[in-house]
Order: sequence, then structure tokens, then C-alpha cells
Amino acid sequence: MTELKIDPKQVAFVLLWIVMVLSLLNGFLLGLHFYLGNSPLDGLVDYFDLDVEGNVPTLYSAVITLACSALLALITRVNWNRPGGKRYHWLGLSVIFLFLGIDEGAAIHEELSDFLEQYMAAKGPLFFLWVIPYGIATAVLAFVYFKFVWGLSKMTRLRFIAAGLLFLGGALGVEMLSAIAADRYGYDSVSYTSLYSIEELLEMLGIVLFIYALLLHLAEETGGLVLRLSPREHDR
Repeated sequence: MTELKIDPKQVAFVLLWIVMVLSLLNGFLLGLHFYLGNSPLDGLVDYFDLDVEGNVPTLYSAVITLACSALLALITRVNWNRPGGKRYHWLGLSVIFLFLGIDEGAAIHEELSDFLEQYMAAKGPLFFLWVIPYGIATAVLAFVYFKFVWGLSKMTRLRFIAAGLLFLGGALGVEMLSAIAADRYGYDSVSYTSLYSIEELLEMLGIVLFIYALLLHLAEETGGLVLRLSPREHDR
């Protein structure tokens, strides 16, 4: 049997490095694009642009968000038979992050914006109309989960809240600022690209902090995080 101890700090450190590298590549390539006009590296922009779908940052974000869903599912399993374990709250969070991970890869929110544009004018902070239904859903979930989050241990509660503020500050707050920039100056502008770069960075940092919080919470509930790998009986 092989045992692998999982250190939440090391996991968070590795994820932070990935986020920093992706953000720096995005900023460097976009900087060359605006400074040089036709940069010889322009062909790489779409591969690392934080605002483009179906590229390296999108793959990372989708995978890491689905990892949150998997960790939440594991916490659900640990709490399933515990009195007062709030198993359905944990399960609900797992489903929410499963949807967010799928949305990250399939760009469901952008399709929703296209649909809403048939009935509403897209302008100013609502240039990206998906923020309306997602903002309403966020408010509803905040109301539903307030008591649950408040019932967590102090440090877990603070980490959850900080992660949520980082993620939502980018996904909804800075997103609406970038919507104004896109509406006024267009997509290929320094103001818009700068704002969406900040937006995506905040979202990724929020997810890293959330994974760190989940791993620490799981370690508290189980007494430590150890991955055990053992061969099946007939393979021995």
C-alpha cells in the first residue's frame, strides 16, 4: 500500500504559481499586442488570453472548479451519516460548483447573454446580460446558505467568506466595470483587457483560497488528508 499525505498549503502554493504564470503570460502577450501592434507573438495571445474560451486558462479554470465540486462531494460523503452534518448543504454546493465548472468550459453564461439580448438592451454595466440572472441566483444562495456558513468553525467561515468575496468581486463586480469598458471602447481596448484580466485573476485566486479552505476543513473532519493506493486483491 502506498500512502500520499496531502498538504493543503503545498496544494495552494502550486495552484497560486499556476495562476500567477497564467496571469503573467496573459499580461505579457496583451502588452506586446498593444505596444507593438502586430507582435510576432500575436498568434499565442488566443492560447493564453484570460477572456478567450477554449484555451489554456479556460481549461485550468474548468478543471479547478470541478475539483472544488469533487472536494465538496467528498465532504458530503464524510458528513452523510453525521447528526447535524448539513449533508444537503454540502451536496448543494457540490452541485453548484459542478455547474460552474461545466459553465466555465461550455460558456453557458455567454449563451444566456445572447438569449437575453433578444429582450433587453445590453449596455453599460449590463453590457453582459448574464450578470442579471447570475446576480439574482447569488443573492438567493447567499440567503439560503447564510446560516450554514455562520455555523462553520471561525477560520473556515472566514476563509469561505474571503474566497467568496474574491470570486464574486471579480465575477460580478469587476465584470460590470469591464462591461462598461467594452461598451464604450470595444473589446480590443486597453481598458477592457486590463479590467477582464483583473476580473479573471480575482476569480482564480478565489477558487485557490476556496480549495485551501476545503482541504483544511476536510483535514479537520477526518484527522488528516492521506491518499492510500493499494492493489486489488486479484492483482496481488
